[in-house]
Amino acid sequence: MSAIKKSILIVDDDSGIRETLHSVLEDAGYLVFEAQDGLQALDYLRKTPSPMIVLLDLMMPRLDGAGLLGTVAGDTRRLVRHRYILMTASHETLSLAFVHLLSDLTVPVVRKPFDIDELLAMIASRKLPPS
Repeated sequence: MSAIKKSILIVDDDSGIRETLHSVLEDAGYLVFEAQDGLQALDYLRKTPSPMIVLLDLMMPRLDGAGLLGTVAGDTRRLVRHRYILMTASHETLSLAFVHLLSDLTVPVVRKPFDIDELLAMIASRKLPPS
């Protein structure tokens, strides 16, 4: 009997990053899904029955990573069951309010370009609640 695979949602407006991560994560044994912005991700996360790990870009059109996490913080039932990892290429300092939000939601931050082995280790360490 094999273990149930973790599902991962890659949320990034850069199709090259999505494609690369998709390939690497699939090769590592994960079920991988994609969204090109926060609005598309929210729609998907609200509909999916099982908890997922969400690799979330900070800077995106329509709804960015901060906006999505703000929505997550306001939803105590459906969206908080997922686990989030924030990815950013920005070297700007994050606002204190956003840092508190990341802490409250236990969202680690990964700087781009990231080391793929470190990202895989971080993903493997994220515990999902039971479905």
